[in-house]
Amino acid sequence: MNDPAGFSFAIPSVWYRQKEVNGQITYAGSTGMSHILVGVVRSAPYTSLENLTAIEAKSRSRNADYRRLRLETNTFHGRPGAVWEYTYTHAESGETIHGIDQSYIAEDGTEYAIYFTERDRYWADTEHVFETALSTWTANRAFATG
Repeated sequence: MNDPAGFSFAIPSVWYRQKEVNGQITYAGSTGMSHILVGVVRSAPYTSLENLTAIEAKSRSRNADYRRLRLETNTFHGRPGAVWEYTYTHAESGETIHGIDQSYIAEDGTEYAIYFTERDRYWADTEHVFETALSTWTANRAFATG
């Protein structure tokens, strides 16, 4: 699937592009809390670690029982990036939510953040959705629109 924002990756066959708001594109099915959100920031003025650290500060203040599992620099597709993984308690359902975000700065200066969330109790059965998205990820401005 090629997204008009300039990337492609594999998603479950029952998922679809649900919405785009302020450069954040959500893919999910019609049921459950599981989804992938792709953030796209052209000419990112920060490193992925700086961005995820700032997002974490906001998340920590508004999510009950927030627990960092990891926040560290890495390399994704040969580019500098960072990965952030955590859990928190969802306010409305009381469920523990597990999130993971792989961000990186592409060669053209665009930051892509591939973010996956799921109920923690289903994590072991669904983490492959995130791993598949990462292993099939391609950023290609050639098919981007806008």
